[in-house]
Amino acid sequence: MSVGVVFRVSIASLGTAAVVIGGMIFLFGPAFTGELFAAGLSMVVPVSAPVQLGGVDVDSEMRFYAALWVAYGLVMIRVSQLLPRRILLAQAMLGVFFVGGLGRVISSMTVGPPHPLFQVLMWIELAVPLILAPLSLEIAET
Repeated sequence: MSVGVVFRVSIASLGTAAVVIGGMIFLFGPAFTGELFAAGLSMVVPVSAPVQLGGVDVDSEMRFYAALWVAYGLVMIRVSQLLPRRILLAQAMLGVFFVGGLGRVISSMTVGPPHPLFQVLMWIELAVPLILAPLSLEIAET
């Protein structure tokens, strides 16, 4: 499998995940979505603490940001279809994803570690861009 195909599939998968997760948060709320994904995580890793995403303020804020997360995902899906021409946009979008992970690091350092689900997400948000960045450089050179 070529680097271009791996990169394209990775970007499209990231975009699809963003659309699905953002759509779920927007439609069903962050508490339901968080508990659903935490239940999935608990099938792999023992997790006993509930996800704390309740309350009207958190619900309102998360549903607002969910629309932006869906938009991010749609852009990623479209970028995956326009590679290699839009490689710079793909790199920028990966940078945004990485910065989001850094936001979680700052939060963890300043107010304490979150639920294990969000720790896993933080590591994904930090690792995926670092893994895909070298692939994107190979695509940019073609």
